[in-house]
Amino acid sequence: MLKKRIILFLLIVVMLFSVMTYQSRKGGFPSSSPVAWIVNGISSALTTTTSAITRPFREISLRNEENRLLHKQVDELLLERMRYQNALLENKRLRDLLKLHDTWKGALAAARIIGRGTNYWSHTLIIDKGLQDGIVKDAAAITPKGLAGKVFNVSHSYANLLLVTDINFSASARIQESRKEGVLSGTGSTKTVLKYIPPEEEIKAGEIVITSGFDRLFPPGIPIGYISKVDRKSTGYFQRIEVTPFVDSARTEEVLIIK
Repeated sequence: MLKKRIILFLLIVVMLFSVMTYQSRKGGFPSSSPVAWIVNGISSALTTTTSAITRPFREISLRNEENRLLHKQVDELLLERMRYQNALLENKRLRDLLKLHDTWKGALAAARIIGRGTNYWSHTLIIDKGLQDGIVKDAAAITPKGLAGKVFNVSHSYANLLLVTDINFSASARIQESRKEGVLSGTGSTKTVLKYIPPEEEIKAGEIVITSGFDRLFPPGIPIGYISKVDRKSTGYFQRIEVTPFVDSARTEEVLIIK
């Protein structure tokens, strides 16, 4: 229908242009002449047709503007919803951290993660608390899920954490149920290993590993992770026990620093 209107409009324009050209060459037509009546009729029809043709375009333009405003409002509402959800999640994490703070008498400070190590093998974090906040070297960093790592470098207003998955990390640990003891070390990946468990010891996947406290760095009983793989034969005198940490450093945003 719109295509027919456009064709009709173009035909009228051509006819009117032809008549007006003829009129200008002949010096015009009397107002009472048939030709003048035809010209006036065509002009009136042209005005009506032009209005009919352009009306849909104006309506489309208005609808497009309304859609643009609606999309803008939807985007603003989605952004506000994301902010609200982030605030709820942050409040939950802080409440959990506050509860953890109340259970540890040796808590030094709650800290926020402000940076991460860039080296592939080096698993480190940077926190926003330092010497001025009472942070000391070798203090443990924990979350409501368990042990995250320890402080290995402190400056005035920030400190660096060595995560349990770092190749330079180690801690005295024991299996929670059997009470078998060993040394937990980082591997530079997302896993850790529990070393120095003899092959005759019965170790099962799924058992929980906690700190033993014998290294005098970490308080005893902090959850570290669960045993995810046991190999009794490939490492000679000791079993190779793979431990998956409870704390996911990639998702950690706050930690509690304890003595």
